[in-house]
Amino acid sequence: MMRRKLIIDVDTGSDDALAIMLALQQPDVDVLAITCVFGNSNIDNVCKNTLRVLDLCCKSDIPVYRGVEKSILTQSEHQFHYGRDGMGDCDWPEPVDTGRIQSEHAVLALLRLVNQYAGEITLVTLGPMTNVALAIRLDPSFGDKLKEVFVMGGNVEGRGNITRSAEFNFFLDPESADVCLRDLNKMITLIPWEPLDRQVCFSWKTYDEFTHLGTPKSVFVGKIFEKSTKLYRANYHGMLPIDLVAMATALDNSVVVKTEDVFAEIELSGRLTRGQVIIDYRRRLNMAPNIRVIREFDIEKLTTLTFNMLM
Repeated sequence: MMRRKLIIDVDTGSDDALAIMLALQQPDVDVLAITCVFGNSNIDNVCKNTLRVLDLCCKSDIPVYRGVEKSILTQSEHQFHYGRDGMGDCDWPEPVDTGRIQSEHAVLALLRLVNQYAGEITLVTLGPMTNVALAIRLDPSFGDKLKEVFVMGGNVEGRGNITRSAEFNFFLDPESADVCLRDLNKMITLIPWEPLDRQVCFSWKTYDEFTHLGTPKSVFVGKIFEKSTKLYRANYHGMLPIDLVAMATALDNSVVVKTEDVFAEIELSGRLTRGQVIIDYRRRLNMAPNIRVIREFDIEKLTTLTFNMLM
């Protein structure tokens, strides 16, 4: 059977780490590259975090590319949900070898690989969409050469997590998200914030089981989430594995219970709504759908996938 070809575009923090680990465990998946973008921390930390996850999974041969370090138009401030370094501010016994970061820029690597494997690559984006937007601007046919696109980002009910009305990834670079929705010319499977916040939540009992399995991956996850879970335990009824769910959706369609195809745009000018996804639910514009929104997930299957990954 032909192995699936994957490119993962990340702003590697603790949540992206889980998603990368899940992708690397799949025997039928070939991760061609991991492209890095600013987000959970600055681009240098994002690259270091990515390399550390690859080392944990004994996959140091997968190329890592340094990408865009700030949004296209405005200077977005990093949001340190997972510590200043994006991955728990842990004390690591050994530094990672940053000399392994490829000299080719992430955007150019995206263009090269998509041309090399036209029609074969599944692109999964887990951070701001700046790298992808610039690839589209350099080659308007970029999206036509992709097989599938899965995006963790945005919101579909007007509920935000970084502002009252916008989701983190899209808010950090709304113009890039707008370019992707308008000009990718490929149906985007969108894993938005609200169903993850409302439905996909590992209980703290389940999370504690995840982090006490005694395996290297289990110990690693407990370490990189230790700082953030102190806050989450006080404010949430469980852990929100946002990027993990997005990756699971891309890898195994059976985790998806309900979807909806709609036409959507990004609000760029609103004083209170910048970065919000605006959906034409009543089809007033008579536009063909450009996103497939994931509405519900199979939590039991997600839990099983996660346990298997950490063993």
